[in-house]
Amino acid sequence: MRSSPAPIFRETVASVLLDALRGFAALLVCIGHWRYFFFVDYPSLPSHRHWYFLPYLMCTLGHQAVIFFFVLSGFLVGGHILQSLDRGRWSWRTYLIDRGARLWIVLLPALILGGLLDFAALHLHLAPALYAGAVHNHITFNVHATLTWKALLANCFFLQNIIAPTFGSNAPLWSLANEFWYYLIFPLGLIALRGPSSILKRIAFAALCLCLCYAVGGIVVLLGVWLLGALLAVLPVWRTTNWMRWLALALYAPFFAAIPRHHPLWLPADYALGLATFALLYVLLGARQPASGQWYERPCRTLARFSYTLYLVHFPMLMILTALLAGSQRWLPDATHLAIGLAVLAFVIVYAYVVARLTEFHTEEVRNWIKRRLSRPVATETA
Repeated sequence: MRSSPAPIFRETVASVLLDALRGFAALLVCIGHWRYFFFVDYPSLPSHRHWYFLPYLMCTLGHQAVIFFFVLSGFLVGGHILQSLDRGRWSWRTYLIDRGARLWIVLLPALILGGLLDFAALHLHLAPALYAGAVHNHITFNVHATLTWKALLANCFFLQNIIAPTFGSNAPLWSLANEFWYYLIFPLGLIALRGPSSILKRIAFAALCLCLCYAVGGIVVLLGVWLLGALLAVLPVWRTTNWMRWLALALYAPFFAAIPRHHPLWLPADYALGLATFALLYVLLGARQPASGQWYERPCRTLARFSYTLYLVHFPMLMILTALLAGSQRWLPDATHLAIGLAVLAFVIVYAYVVARLTEFHTEEVRNWIKRRLSRPVATETA
């Protein structure tokens, strides 16, 4: 049995588990940035640090969550590409519409909203040191230097960290450029290797693939992590039991938390985590029983539905709320400040959900609208 995403897969427990992990990973990114903005680092805690060890550890897992996203994306998107080619249904137009609508329906509003928040903060002189990157919270930089038209246009076309920085304060946008170029590089390379086209066309696809790899520079170093997910889509899947899945999660969690995130080990560490994520997902994909009627299905689906939006819009909102409430001084996690901080976190999550209701939730409608607008009698498309 192939594990490529298919309608029947959507109805399984495995699909719900992947949605749950996707939503949880987005939350980890948001929570990590929230802690860095509002609360002092662990070594700065005055006493009883052991009480805070696990909460602080949970707030350091944002980068690992992005690596998880890469592997999961490789499985979902790469699997769809493989399935389309195998069934002779591949169409560049359909694929580009599907991917473009998925990315831009949230990205463009996120860029506008983030830019407006940054512009307001700079012109109202809210916490100037924070927006100048002078606060040592590990995640901020000089926002004024990145709030430019060039950066905005570059981010619209996924050229951040290629020809321009991420736009404004929204540093998490770095990974979106990786995703977009992997979406192009993978089908180009795959068609060059095994497509139905003539040898000349396959050589042309191979040349274009290599040119893209060269053009995007350092972005390509994590392509192998993404390809691990695509590999999942061609492996046979064996049914797994509940205890096997719990064991896999129990083994994965400490590895996920302990993996080093700093130079010079960041690249081998990312690949080690990618391999561990590959193994975890392989076990979870064995949960092929129907998910209907399970109590956890709806909350997992809902969280996953706005995980992309949460990832794209949380950072600028957290930053301006930090400027308004904490200024340039981070807090100790006492009861009062924790209550305020948790209220801020809840607000940001609700904000992301509202934005998603207006954008991400309408992805399929936008895709269908574009396809209708572009539909016309054409010859059958092939690779």
